[in-house]
Amino acid sequence: MTLPATHISNRATPLDRAVIHELPEKTRRNPIVAYGMAIALVLSAFAVTLVLKPFISRAIFIAFWPAVIVTAWLGGFGPALLASVGAVLLADYFLMEPAGFSVGTPDEIATLVAFLLISGLTSWAVSVLDKAREQAATAARQNADLVRQLDQQSVELSQQLEESQAMQEELELSAEELSKRNAQAEAAEKFSRNILESISDPFVVQDSEWRFRYINSAAEKVFTTHDHGTSKELIGKVVWDVYPDIVGTKFEREMRRAAETRTPVAFEAFYPEVGSWAELHCYPLSDGGLATQWKNTTARKRAEEASAYLTKTTELLASSTDYETTLREVAKVIVPHFADWCGISILDEHDVPQQLAVAHVDPAKVEWAHQLNRRYPPDPNAATGVPHVIRTGKPELYPEIPDELLVAGAKDEEHLRIIRELGFKSAMVVPLATTQRVLGAITVVAAEGSRRYTEDDLNFLTELARRAALAVENSLLHKAEQDARRAAEAANQAKTQFLAVMSHELRTPLNAIGGYAELLLMGIRGALSDEQRGDLERIQRSQRNLLSLINDILNYAKLEAGHVEFDMKPVPLHPLLMDLESLITPQLRARDLTYDYTGCDPTLTVWADAEKMRQILLNLLSNAIKFTEPGGTIAISCLDRGETVSVVVRDTGLGIPADRLASVFEPFVQLERRLTSNHEGTGLGLAISRDLARGLGGELSARSTLGEGSEFDLNLKKVPASAGEPVGT
Repeated sequence: MTLPATHISNRATPLDRAVIHELPEKTRRNPIVAYGMAIALVLSAFAVTLVLKPFISRAIFIAFWPAVIVTAWLGGFGPALLASVGAVLLADYFLMEPAGFSVGTPDEIATLVAFLLISGLTSWAVSVLDKAREQAATAARQNADLVRQLDQQSVELSQQLEESQAMQEELELSAEELSKRNAQAEAAEKFSRNILESISDPFVVQDSEWRFRYINSAAEKVFTTHDHGTSKELIGKVVWDVYPDIVGTKFEREMRRAAETRTPVAFEAFYPEVGSWAELHCYPLSDGGLATQWKNTTARKRAEEASAYLTKTTELLASSTDYETTLREVAKVIVPHFADWCGISILDEHDVPQQLAVAHVDPAKVEWAHQLNRRYPPDPNAATGVPHVIRTGKPELYPEIPDELLVAGAKDEEHLRIIRELGFKSAMVVPLATTQRVLGAITVVAAEGSRRYTEDDLNFLTELARRAALAVENSLLHKAEQDARRAAEAANQAKTQFLAVMSHELRTPLNAIGGYAELLLMGIRGALSDEQRGDLERIQRSQRNLLSLINDILNYAKLEAGHVEFDMKPVPLHPLLMDLESLITPQLRARDLTYDYTGCDPTLTVWADAEKMRQILLNLLSNAIKFTEPGGTIAISCLDRGETVSVVVRDTGLGIPADRLASVFEPFVQLERRLTSNHEGTGLGLAISRDLARGLGGELSARSTLGEGSEFDLNLKKVPASAGEPVGT
């Protein structure tokens, strides 16, 4: 604390106040100025003496005395001595007779010496007095400084005492308040701990040195489950010492990033030691520490993983009917994320398991595994592994593979050494099974410090194997179907070729029979009796019927073989339907039937092959004539249905039973097939007609009422009047 100057002055002595208020340092403190001043004062005194010489002849040094004293006072002893010598020299040279430097009278010499001695003593005395005065002033200043410091310290001590008394009073007054605040702080801490303990997820706090400061009950449960210790045992320990296996992993990198960047970080990582996934949220604290909350996301990750694997597997299985190729691809999908090894075995035709696929990230190890399987084939009677799973249809789960299991499965010491070196840690074997049978098995193995399989993993692999088994079963069925189809096609091709050859071979003698019968009827071999002529006519009718049947068989064979060509173009309906009557008139008269064609719109045109269309309609009309009793009616008409046109053939015949209507278009089907039947034919007419209709891009359908007649509808694409292509093409 600094005191006011007036306060210091009041406590100082008069001498001290004089020193305090004296002017700054005298100019005599500068030697050049002091000696110059001595010279100036002596010269001034000399000038005054010259002026007053007539009046002071007896006291010529009267003006020099003040100059010497002032010089001694202001400049010190040296300048004063110079002034005294200067005064003597000036007086001797200019003021005493004779002028100049000369030896004067004894009185003059005594005067000069006396002045010199007295002025010197005076100068010395003044100098001593001045030094004493300066020392006294210095001592006074020092005393004043001490007084000022003591005074200042006294004031400060007084203020500190007052402040101490005030603080004591405040402390005494706030003791109760402090106690209340401590209670509030304890309550707040308890409240915060309760909040942290209420968090269902694990939550921990580390300081800036990564030592545990707080662990909630959920985190303690995790630590104790994995044999890392209780909260009391872990508090104060460094997290990297407790979990050395996460050093260098994503856990350490992300946690350090949150602490160094002072920003919250969220991430997800896999902990292979226990085979679990965790989602961590790290929050930096103001003191340099880190608060971390995490959640076990293993179930979600495994569900996502299973869904992705099943989707990919389903796509692979659906991409090809070659199940061997797709199963090899499935094994590659499983490795390396779900398993380090994957093997798939399939039963051969003798129900012996055969290794179909082996997958590993290293192709060299895949070949080595095939060689090992050939060297040490599985025991079909083994109590575990692929043979046992295939026999029982039940999966096997090995979360941990103890050495005893390896010893039990080894064939010899060399085999045991090899499987020990592989480092198998966990494994599963599931059957490739459908509802009817077991087709094989899938084996997955985790090694080299990776995951440990659980029931969830077993359920996933079982579902994957089920889908794979269905694909294998479908592939086998498809292969069997293809084999059967190829066999049927080969048989059908042989049948078609046989029919074509047979028809050709039969037509030659039939044509000869017809030709010779015609020659005999012409009388070339002589006159014929009525009986002979009747017999020849019956031979001709039989020859024509048989030739018609052979032509039907040949046409059907051509259709099945795809050897029928269609000349598609616009066909006007009315002229084609008009020409049909002349072709069937003999049959109509022979059966005493009425033919009814009322005519069609002359502008109606269809997109068809005119010859094939005429063949269809003649087949329909002939079929109607055949199954219509004498006195009945055969009618033909056409209907414009917009984009298509229907040509309808109706009869008043026997009709078709409802349960037989769908089969009338099948080959070799006749409604009345008895030895006494009067209806001849092979049953190919309608089958040929339907195939020809579909070849024209149309359709042939039938409707019938038993006992009232039938109706056949040939539906073809319509050609607009102004276009050359059918409607809808």
